[in-house]
Amino acid sequence: MVEERKFSLGVFVCIFNRDFSKILLLKRNEQKRKKSGREWGNIGGMIEFGELARDACLREVREEIGLELEPEKLKLIKVREMPQFSEIFHAVQFVYATIIDENEKIEINEESDEFKWISLDDLPDKMLDKKQDILDIAEKAKKIWACGLE
Repeated sequence: MVEERKFSLGVFVCIFNRDFSKILLLKRNEQKRKKSGREWGNIGGMIEFGELARDACLREVREEIGLELEPEKLKLIKVREMPQFSEIFHAVQFVYATIIDENEKIEINEESDEFKWISLDDLPDKMLDKKQDILDIAEKAKKIWACGLE
């Protein structure tokens, strides 16, 4: 039996420190690590029916790390389309970025085992996203904040 092909809309949020030298990454729980073959990732998930992409980001941040972000502090960096995300998924992701203080209180949920502020110069190998993609997102986000669009 052939599985039904699906179209998915998702979001992910890159959270940087104030000088864009580090990114907050989550070490996913054992079940998620086994499923993806990757350890570290950004906050993110699926957009629910009727939900705006920015609202999905705010919800995912609240659920995954316990923070209430101000909507205007989230900046859309790019939209990625991956028609071959998996054998059955055609995915479109809205990629957002924001900045927070490194001393902000983070409370992870059961989806992750830990979190770390990781230097952009020392990104781990087993990330859900490619290192170069994260560096490109960081560069674009840094330019947005430098233009005073915070």
